[in-house]
Amino acid sequence: MPEKTSTSSPSSPRRSCNDAGDGAGLRLLCAPELPGVCLALARGSLAVQPRHVHDSLTLGLVTAGARRIETPGRAGLVRAGEIYALQPGLAHGCAPMNGPCSAMVFSIAPAALPVELLAAAPPMLLIDDVLRRDALRLAEAFETNAGALERQSLFADMLERLTELVHGGELAARPLRPGPLDAAVRRARELLEAEADGAGISLRELAEACGAEMFALHRAFTRALGLPPHAFQTHLRLRRAKALLRAGVNPAEAALIAGFCDQSHMHRHFTRLVGFTPAQYARAHQVRRGTAAPSGDDES
Repeated sequence: MPEKTSTSSPSSPRRSCNDAGDGAGLRLLCAPELPGVCLALARGSLAVQPRHVHDSLTLGLVTAGARRIETPGRAGLVRAGEIYALQPGLAHGCAPMNGPCSAMVFSIAPAALPVELLAAAPPMLLIDDVLRRDALRLAEAFETNAGALERQSLFADMLERLTELVHGGELAARPLRPGPLDAAVRRARELLEAEADGAGISLRELAEACGAEMFALHRAFTRALGLPPHAFQTHLRLRRAKALLRAGVNPAEAALIAGFCDQSHMHRHFTRLVGFTPAQYARAHQVRRGTAAPSGDDES
């Protein structure tokens, strides 16, 4: 998918290029906390791309229709729900098959890849539910308000799953070094607990503060606590938000105090993990306190 230059402010949390001249339904998203990484979103595309080369790793998920990928000496069909991977420097051509095709495509510069992927050539076709889920979650974080830790941690999730597939599960089975990483995990947990309702820390900053490599810390933290750093941070913030809502703080204010980007950011995680919207949760506790307001869900 061709590279485009974003025209929005480089200081914005998410930069997007949506040029109607290049065809409706084509967008390019960039996040400043993920340098070297872009997400291209194509909806209902009929565009045919002749053979070309990227200097980045291409990881694409077909979301509707089918796409034909041609590489030297090989051609393959990627259907909806399937993922294709193309290593940097591999000449390839792309074309929709039997009608429009929709896809989300990550472009990842070599500098942003873990060392285990730098010298490995991924298979062109990947059919894996976990990798598909990780890619969809990262794409959602690109399209919505999300913190630096959330985007970087979801990115690490996706790359670690890709690495496991490339290496046949060897990475997941490899024992972690005791000592330094154990101490780094403890320190990372302390830092996340200390700033759970603050402005946020990125995964890179967290790793630097703990004296560990970013991907290694992410892997060790996830194994030790059962949650990746961003999910652990989200649970801490939800705990704070629930206490605020029980105390009568309105959802919009509770979201900011608890450390979420905005109300919609809290609403998304609250509904997924608690099972109720923040307004439903708040109303239930208002009834218990005898201060219930008129029914109505006015949150975003």
